[in-house]
Amino acid sequence: MTHTVTNVSGLVAEFAIVAAVVGCFVALHAYLQRHLRSEVLRRHNDVAGFLFSAVGILYAVVLGFVVVVVWQKYDGAVDIVEAEVNATGDLYHAVGSYPATPRAQIRSELQQYARTVIGVEWPAMERDEEVPETGVNLIDNVAYRVDSFAPTNWKEFAAQQAAISDVQRLLDSRRARLVQAAPAVPSVLWFALIVGALAMIAFCYIFGVENRPAQLVMTAILVALIGILFVVIQEFATPFSGSVRISADGWAYIQQRMSYIR
Repeated sequence: MTHTVTNVSGLVAEFAIVAAVVGCFVALHAYLQRHLRSEVLRRHNDVAGFLFSAVGILYAVVLGFVVVVVWQKYDGAVDIVEAEVNATGDLYHAVGSYPATPRAQIRSELQQYARTVIGVEWPAMERDEEVPETGVNLIDNVAYRVDSFAPTNWKEFAAQQAAISDVQRLLDSRRARLVQAAPAVPSVLWFALIVGALAMIAFCYIFGVENRPAQLVMTAILVALIGILFVVIQEFATPFSGSVRISADGWAYIQQRMSYIR
């Protein structure tokens, strides 16, 4: 039930920035073409070609690796959200065999937890802000009520064991979700990616070719491709914020289902 929310206007703005960057680099290349003699540049094409191949392979491996890592992080975040939602629903079911008073208390706090996740934690993660402790306090209360319950028959004992397992899964999934909310790409890696991109683009400037418009097109394609991959990395590195992010639909569904469970 967990889906991806896409902010189209945000993506359009990001790709507009990419297009502007492409235009700047192409304009700079055109300026250099007018002021550098093509015959001089062509003398170094052989050496520059070997260096470009070596640098290009290295940068492609690093860039591709980062894209794969952030995609796996995003995919893993979806699984973690599903696991947390499922653990909450399973726990809500498991305490159905508890006596009326503790069952009502636990279920009420689980309902409050679902509302807190949807109304407080999700907006905070979308803004890259610290998540308040309201949610974890509710789960701590639930865990205490589950553990302190004294079963009087085998049915209640089995329900308590299942509930204890569900509480542990819920706590683990919640912790993992908060960890996944942090950006996956550190600033030092961004620095390396940007420097590598500038090096790749610089190599385009030192090649001498007769068909200069075609060379400008190749420069534009290279810059655009790198820019698009940068957007992909930025979006998937933060699964719960940005223009492409994980929705709280799963929580909305389980919150709705809670009102029908007896």
